[in-house]
Amino acid sequence: MKSFNYLRAVCLGFLVAAILFISLVVYQMGAPTPTSRWIDELNTLKSTYAQSIKIPKLLFVSGSNTLYGVSCQMITQETDIPCVNTALTQELGLDYILTHARRLAKPGDTIILPLEYQLYLADRTPSELSIDYVLAYDPDYLQFADLFTKINYIGGVSLPRLTAGILAKVTGKIPRSGSYENRINQNGDITDNDRLTEKEYRLIERFQPFNLNEYQLRSYAQKTIGEFMQWCDRHQVRAIATWPSTVYFEEYQQPGAQAFFESIKNLYQTLNVPILGTPEEFMYEKSLFFNSVYHLSDRGRTQRTRQIMDFFRVKSSWYPGTSDNLVRITTKVAEIVHSRR
Repeated sequence: MKSFNYLRAVCLGFLVAAILFISLVVYQMGAPTPTSRWIDELNTLKSTYAQSIKIPKLLFVSGSNTLYGVSCQMITQETDIPCVNTALTQELGLDYILTHARRLAKPGDTIILPLEYQLYLADRTPSELSIDYVLAYDPDYLQFADLFTKINYIGGVSLPRLTAGILAKVTGKIPRSGSYENRINQNGDITDNDRLTEKEYRLIERFQPFNLNEYQLRSYAQKTIGEFMQWCDRHQVRAIATWPSTVYFEEYQQPGAQAFFESIKNLYQTLNVPILGTPEEFMYEKSLFFNSVYHLSDRGRTQRTRQIMDFFRVKSSWYPGTSDNLVRITTKVAEIVHSRR
């Protein structure tokens, strides 16, 4: 009998603690925290521009390899096609990044996906930064998320993050701006990756390859990408995959790395989604990078953007049954590229 009473007391105490914890998490949702304010600033600038466009547009969707490595401004200037660099950070996770794309895309739009390699390893576990940002600035994401995602986000809140959220809620203090307005152009491209300091040069010299030999495409990533492609089909949005920009290392020619690349290619082929180029075509020498193996300098970004535009010239070979809108876009880009040859 004593054992039963003890067990009941433990269970009751656990239940009370869980209810209190969940109540506190819910209470502080929407209270802005300084640690993820920069993501909110980026998202506000990019989303405002994307939602202002009333004609079919190009949306580049991924983490920061696109933020630093694609010039939507150049594409728009040279083709007159509206282009938005929607990229924030890969730490937000695959599901959030694709959910963000769903919010911005409209029928007739074309989404280009140069997803980082780590996103193909995605599972349901959110990063600390993702938890911080979603709870502080985008709690609506959880409103429409599945039960397991809600559990992972709420259960993943650390005590320091919970404390910071409660303080922000109680004080009502809004974090100071990080002045991203001065670092992002209208199209959503970063603008300060052309000023390399000695610190960046030292960092570039220390770049190391990912251990792609140990990477394996996760079933959750396959499922999440597959569901996104189904959404695109239902909403008359075209999706095109391509590869992230990263530093070239000889290690990426090893069988394990090549098998990983092939699994990504096979995923998109199974989903009937075109994929532009090969992984190696978007790998560059260190001198073209800024402050990360995924972040190109302005010179590297220009080179990569021209490569992407060039791939549109061979549209018929990678997109059978192309929609009228995508034909219009790719034909326009092809004409511009051809005229420069």
